[in-house]
Amino acid sequence: MAWIRKTTLAVSGMAMAVGALGATAAPAAAVGGCPAGKLCLYDFINYKGLALTSTSTKACFILSASPSYMGDIGSYVNNLPVNAAVWEWRAGTRYTLVGTIGPGKFSSNAGSNFGVNGAVCMGGLDPDEYFG
Repeated sequence: MAWIRKTTLAVSGMAMAVGALGATAAPAAAVGGCPAGKLCLYDFINYKGLALTSTSTKACFILSASPSYMGDIGSYVNNLPVNAAVWEWRAGTRYTLVGTIGPGKFSSNAGSNFGVNGAVCMGGLDPDEYFG
């Protein structure tokens, strides 16, 4: 019986020590300064020129319209629990899906003309139907 008590005390002590280490660990810095629970789109590479933030998991935004006024996405951080679909406007075809920014994904350089003159939609929305 004594060995059961000693084992229980040892396991409890280790659990408390591990818990204390977790409680004192510094939180990770937010990538690009984008807070938890938000999608952040930047005009330029390296998370410069924050142009659009959203907490919505079911909405569409035209990138060249207010509030963002951006021509394309220079860098991004998706701290939402849903995909952010990136669409480009193409004359004659309306919007065309060109990429998806998954939950927890980020890039300091989205590439040349990513989402140019386009839209970003969350929650599986299609900008042609949303803006109809």
